[in-house]
Amino acid sequence: MRNTKYFEPNRTATWLELFFDLIFVVTIGDVTHILSHTHEGRLDPLQFWKFVLIFLPLWWIWVSHTVYANRFDADDRKHRLATLCIMFLLIIISGLIDQRFLASFGAIVVGYTLSKYIIAMMYFVSKYRHKGCDKLTTAVCWVVVAGATISLASILFPPPLRYGVFYLGIAFDLLAFIFFLPPRLEVIPVHTEHLIERVGLLTIIMLGESVSSLSAGLANFSWTVETLLTAVTGFVMISAIWWVYFDSFHLLTRQKLTTGHSVLLSHFFVFIGLSILASLIRHAILDSMAVSDFRVLAVIGAVCFFIGKQYAYFMEIPELRQQLVVNTLVVFVLTGLALLLPRTDYILHGLTAAMICYAVLSLRYLNVPRTEKG
Repeated sequence: MRNTKYFEPNRTATWLELFFDLIFVVTIGDVTHILSHTHEGRLDPLQFWKFVLIFLPLWWIWVSHTVYANRFDADDRKHRLATLCIMFLLIIISGLIDQRFLASFGAIVVGYTLSKYIIAMMYFVSKYRHKGCDKLTTAVCWVVVAGATISLASILFPPPLRYGVFYLGIAFDLLAFIFFLPPRLEVIPVHTEHLIERVGLLTIIMLGESVSSLSAGLANFSWTVETLLTAVTGFVMISAIWWVYFDSFHLLTRQKLTTGHSVLLSHFFVFIGLSILASLIRHAILDSMAVSDFRVLAVIGAVCFFIGKQYAYFMEIPELRQQLVVNTLVVFVLTGLALLLPRTDYILHGLTAAMICYAVLSLRYLNVPRTEKG
């Protein structure tokens, strides 16, 4: 493994990884667009579940590639070509989402499984390049192949059974990653600084997508004092999210992670929450969603973001647990009070105030001694 970036001093994300993250966020932006469609101000519950169910396989592709790159990225031509192929498949999937989702489901399945097969192939190649890692690479390779094959088999079944088979393959892959593979993954612990940097960079790009959503909401729109105030509030919320997320981020880099599960898996909820909150900002500016639906999405978005954000700290830094629980309960109470407000823009103001309150509360645990783990 000495020829991989794993052993580089002061390792940072490569330019290709940044490109990969950008493509992923563009794809997620197309998925989030599902939440922008309302009929007479109402959001069909099926739209929300469609958003989550499309988000899941795309996120799992990103996690699978990140787990591989964290340990075995040599930044050579083979790795670059394989990664670029996955990026192209993400673009294809992105183009098939929205209105043509059901009609193009078979093509989406093929795109997903091809991405997973490429990742399996990358592990297979690493098996012969890094002799001391053959047990790890072999186990992960076969788990990825098995999960992808189950998902691919879904095209043989009629709806709605095919959807169940597709997600059965993802569930198999995910559960194996959580329960079966950790003893093997711990043989080569994750490169902590690189992993934290990757999720941080992806979060920054997703916040940029939130700013894009804010800008789109203001395009060709009649300016009023209320609209301007809502736009300002939207930007303050995005800034507060950045503050809440990154102000204590350095504490994770001080920890000695092994599998990295606490960081990777929790960010599914972080990214879901960010996507929903970005959509809420746009709806508040356009006043295009019924208050009842806005409240439901606000609860889901806030809970997903804070639970996802807190989980890694809760698991990796035990001395913070009491403060994390208290701060989270406070922000949830404030969010609940915000939901009592009668208009969507008022609710957005309340959510922003809750974010700012949490940012102030979090100042109390910024200096925490490093915890050494085995």
